[in-house]
Amino acid sequence: MRVLLNLKQRLAPTWLLASWDASASAATSFASDLSSIPLDGVVVAVTLSLVGGAAGTLQKIASPEVTIKSLPLEIAKDILVSLVAGLVTYSLCAWQEIPLLLQPGCITIAAYGGSRVLERYLSAGISRMEHLNGKSDKPL
Repeated sequence: MRVLLNLKQRLAPTWLLASWDASASAATSFASDLSSIPLDGVVVAVTLSLVGGAAGTLQKIASPEVTIKSLPLEIAKDILVSLVAGLVTYSLCAWQEIPLLLQPGCITIAAYGGSRVLERYLSAGISRMEHLNGKSDKPL
């Protein structure tokens, strides 16, 4: 266990430095046209989404309260949901101009939350559209 902890402490700064250049490039050149989104930024977002999704899936598998009927189906579902949550979060971070150092954490946490995060995004988006159309009395 101690060896694993030491390895983790050494790899964290290495991972941050390796992904820094791609993240910085993605943050500075993100534009409103989908074709101009830098590929290296998407690769970093996909990688962070997979890491967050894997953590969520492993925690779900290890939980004694959760019953899984089909492990391959559950893993496939979690991978797709975490990718969508991570990529939506990547887009929202760029749109809201979230500081560069916070973006990887936001993407990873959103991917870990998966469908719960997507439900929140959908609810907030619908609420905002209703508010803009004048159909809602609730303030944003």
